[in-house]
Amino acid sequence: NNMTHEFKTPIISIRGFARLLQSERLTPAQRREYTDTIIRESERLAAMSTNVLLLSRYENTGIVTEKTRYPLDEQIRRCIALQERAWLEKDIDIEGELAPVTFYGSEDLVEHIWSNLISNAIRFTPPGGQISVVLRQEGGEVCVTVSDTGCGMDEQTQAHIFDKFYKGAAQQSPGNGLGLAIVRKLCTRAGWKLSVESRLGEGTTFKIRFFPPKIL
Repeated sequence: NNMTHEFKTPIISIRGFARLLQSERLTPAQRREYTDTIIRESERLAAMSTNVLLLSRYENTGIVTEKTRYPLDEQIRRCIALQERAWLEKDIDIEGELAPVTFYGSEDLVEHIWSNLISNAIRFTPPGGQISVVLRQEGGEVCVTVSDTGCGMDEQTQAHIFDKFYKGAAQQSPGNGLGLAIVRKLCTRAGWKLSVESRLGEGTTFKIRFFPPKIL
């Protein structure tokens, strides 16, 4: 039911604005506004379809064989750089404390974890806010934290944020409620410990802890 609703809403929006574009009485400004809405909703549908397929893949795939050895710190640094436009547009200050860590696992799958957490932090951090990404290795354990000074969450939201399509107080967010579900699925498969700490109005910190032998 949730998935049907999530797909139906942008489809109805696209159909409505497409009909409005058929009017010959539109001003150039109106025409631009309607086409921008159609583009935005189309991109939302595309992203949601991609995430649904990814989640289905991760839920049904067995053993992952495409494993390589690579620098985990460089992977996280790349994920931050790939989203540079988004955090620069909001004048967000991102600080990275990334210790050199060599990792062996599925580079493609692990990258989805960092990309989702960083994207989530950018989305819910207001302009001028801060995001901190830390990678440490102590006593053989690897710990990654992604912290932000965003809107934070109440206890009810925290209890459901890893549920599919759940967005809680972020209903107006451009997200689709699948990113964190994907993160949890990947961490569960790998045997990694995923936790979240958040206070409403003060920000959120996601923490992932694992020992290198526990790989995707």
